[in-house]
Amino acid sequence: MATYKEQLDFINRIQLREGEHRTLDCPFCQGRRKFTVDRLHDGRTVWNCFKASCSVKGSKRGYRSVDAAKSYLAGNTQEKRQRSSLPLPQITTKIENSDIAMEYLRGVNSLEAYQSGLINIRFDPRTKRVLFYTSDGTGAVGRSLHSGPKWISYGDTSKGIHVGVSKVGVIVEDAASACAVARIEGYTGIGILGTHLSNVLKNTLRTYNKLYIVLDNDARKKALQLQNQIRGNVFLRTTTKDPKELGVRELIAVIDQIENTN
Repeated sequence: MATYKEQLDFINRIQLREGEHRTLDCPFCQGRRKFTVDRLHDGRTVWNCFKASCSVKGSKRGYRSVDAAKSYLAGNTQEKRQRSSLPLPQITTKIENSDIAMEYLRGVNSLEAYQSGLINIRFDPRTKRVLFYTSDGTGAVGRSLHSGPKWISYGDTSKGIHVGVSKVGVIVEDAASACAVARIEGYTGIGILGTHLSNVLKNTLRTYNKLYIVLDNDARKKALQLQNQIRGNVFLRTTTKDPKELGVRELIAVIDQIENTN
């Protein structure tokens, strides 16, 4: 594995503007188009290799420009740098063409949302990933059915994955859980793709009339932090199971419990 100093020496030779992203061949494992580097609006530079056998990744602090600082203070920072800013896969196939993909969707209670037209889901046969697309189609998250990182983001997923049309939202951690929630009439599942809220995502959540946060018990501390960050009618419930493992009746019971305790 390359040392941090070796990685930093390479990164320091790359000139990036604030907000700029680049995808390169990894200089350490030679993985083709697997190495990404981003200069964020807060001045940091972050890099990562997405080849499963390569553990190269890191970050370094920097300085925010005057213009970026003004934008941040004005609340206009875009924060659109993704967990992985890889481009959307060009060659995908219908989910029905893959038995393992269909089996996965059934197992995580996501097939119904797809069949109802609430979300676009496709399969990447090259990487063996199930792709859950954003509402506007500019981004997607891919769930591995083979090897490598469990989840990878593509394109712009800064607003999360919203599954449904209701103005009552249920915040969950991932896209599959959002699909599971969307089976309940009158609710939209919102996969925030982790437990961090960017300013872009916060602004999107403010379009909902009411929000519930449903995360498993392991994320209770972060769930409380999320509740404090979101304005408006926001209610919290943690569960012993991941939301995508719950049946419709179990999910309804979780939401009813939130209602009864608030």
